[in-house]
Amino acid sequence: MVINTSSLLSDCILAMRDFLVTNISDPLSTARPTGERFVMTSYPRRIVSYPIITVLGSVLGDKQLGQQSEIRRVDIELQVRIWARNEKEKNTIYDEVYNDVKANQFPFSTTGTWDNLGLQDFSLKSAVDLDEEGEEGCKSKIIKYGLFFITT
Repeated sequence: MVINTSSLLSDCILAMRDFLVTNISDPLSTARPTGERFVMTSYPRRIVSYPIITVLGSVLGDKQLGQQSEIRRVDIELQVRIWARNEKEKNTIYDEVYNDVKANQFPFSTTGTWDNLGLQDFSLKSAVDLDEEGEEGCKSKIIKYGLFFITT
């Protein structure tokens, strides 16, 4: 995958989605209904089988890198949300996401690493539980990652 300046946010979201699809184990891989996905770029409008992961993103701002320069640093936040059936499942998926994402920063020479894609300074900003009430409520964890991209 290539990150393009003209589609920067979309490309970053898709890079994270593709990384998670490839590297995170789906607990329902053999039982997930046909047509359903484990990792998505938005919450679906149809019935889903938990657990699922959604990926969203936002641009936090940009700044010029030097006087009279067209090169800019764009700060991005990616939100990975885990939706699970119980606390154990939520935390197990979180641990896998956290460990795989942090291990993917380097080296530049390896295809698909954050550094190789031009996504710099990948860092965990927060991981917050946001569970629905009650024993049967959906368990959820929102993970926010910060990074920046240099545009030319």
